[in-house]
Amino acid sequence: MGKVPVRLKEVTYSLSPCHQHIWRGLLHDVRYKTMKRFNDNWVSALFLLVPVLGSYGYAEAYREREKLHHRH
Repeated sequence: MGKVPVRLKEVTYSLSPCHQHIWRGLLHDVRYKTMKRFNDNWVSALFLLVPVLGSYGYAEAYREREKLHHRH
């Protein structure tokens, strides 16, 4: 069987110069903006982070216990 050439269309997406300028402005002071948000809403951040990190720690400890349990 011979090879049949197939024509492909290439589509390139890019941001317009105006949107690139806005995007750079959004990422300009990311560290300052996140720290300001955290300082303004630290109680909400704790209520979000503590259960997530606690669940992750519990799951890791449980997985380790299961490994050790099946080892013997």
